[in-house]
Amino acid sequence: MTTEHQTVQETGPDRSPDARKATDLGGLAIAAGLFVLAALIAWDGSTYPIRRSYAQFGPEIFPYIVAAGLAIFGVATVIMGLRGGFPERENVNWPAVSWIVSAVVAKIVLLYSGAGFIIGAGALFGFAARGLGRKPLWLTVLVGVCVTTLLYVLFRHGLGLSLPAGPLERIIDLPFRR
Repeated sequence: MTTEHQTVQETGPDRSPDARKATDLGGLAIAAGLFVLAALIAWDGSTYPIRRSYAQFGPEIFPYIVAAGLAIFGVATVIMGLRGGFPERENVNWPAVSWIVSAVVAKIVLLYSGAGFIIGAGALFGFAARGLGRKPLWLTVLVGVCVTTLLYVLFRHGLGLSLPAGPLERIIDLPFRR
């Protein structure tokens, strides 16, 4: 019993050769992406006009805070990647990925073709929901159109934001014109 106990203490549960994991290249790639994103956000923040206020800094500080946070996550991800600390990844569900990519493509195509915010965002919602397992597609698109109609009214007429207008938006805007 003592020899077994001593062996476990000497090697330890994490120090045995079998417990060591290889460097996770996927994790290191994610870390590289975080560093690139942090650099892009910091560069973009450097182009903001400086507005000093009572607190000696203005809204231009927030891109730097976000970039610093992403860089910290990048460092943590590098450490996890070098130690092999990421959990085992599941196989990619290619049909779901294709639905999500199709959702983004449909939104872009519909916006550029003049369908407007409501139809484009409704398609994005419906296709993405289908990719996440919701069926039938016609129902998810219909729910997306209903939700985005409400969002359109709130954003356009509540907040005064300018959104891409299509036929549905023009019909909705009629009662709001003076």
